[in-house]
Amino acid sequence: SLEELFLIGNVGGALGLPEDGVAVSWRTRVKPQPPRAKFRIPPVDAPNVNGAKDLGFPVKTDAEGGADLAGMRKEVERGGVKALYVFDPGPEGSIGDVSWIIDAKRAGTIQVLIVHGVLRTPLAQAADVVLPGTSWVEKDAAYVNMDGRLQGASRAITAPGAAREDWQVFVNVGMALGVPLTYTNSAAVRADVAVALAGNARYAALATMAFSRPVSARTWLQASNPSERWKWDFMFQDLPPVKFAGMPAATSLVGGLPLREVK
Repeated sequence: SLEELFLIGNVGGALGLPEDGVAVSWRTRVKPQPPRAKFRIPPVDAPNVNGAKDLGFPVKTDAEGGADLAGMRKEVERGGVKALYVFDPGPEGSIGDVSWIIDAKRAGTIQVLIVHGVLRTPLAQAADVVLPGTSWVEKDAAYVNMDGRLQGASRAITAPGAAREDWQVFVNVGMALGVPLTYTNSAAVRADVAVALAGNARYAALATMAFSRPVSARTWLQASNPSERWKWDFMFQDLPPVKFAGMPAATSLVGGLPLREVK
């Protein structure tokens, strides 16, 4: 997300990390679609590459549109990287092929491997330190899609166990390394991202972006499935649900007949 990228940049900048010390990766896969489909789903699985570019990250691509990590891989395999921090938001494979990282760790060319992720993947199993983060449904976060549109994803479920929202993980890592980050919520991070990108019109609404919260269902109909909940919330405002134990309240529709339970 934008929040995480911004904090990575802050920590890296404070520690004097060179530009080629950070690599942005993603997965590419061809999606099977009907031959007459007008809307083609792109092979690139990368929801926030545009955001990374706007924040100044060195985003490199190969001829097929995949992430070009040749420089980073070469440096790792020759033993030039003693410690590697991998942020893998999951699921497995979401940042492309990482087998070369695992091989480098097993060969001893990487002395310390830190994996920040959400699932117990082979990469996490090879790590010296695992930092449990959150998936996109477990946090409020902002992204820029492939069309350059700013979008927000709201937290729908609570992260399990010792997992922390990713902005919190990066703040804690930064503080452990002597970088004085004082953020106490993701909204504060977004506010600073908005300031940093104030010259880019697409981020004008970032600081005031609102996130929805799950609400309790008031009737069986609302609790059934998203389609039925939408019907009750937006279409059936003048009638009560038809499944009930007794007489419903009077309808607000003029001339309408109150429903009765059918047995």
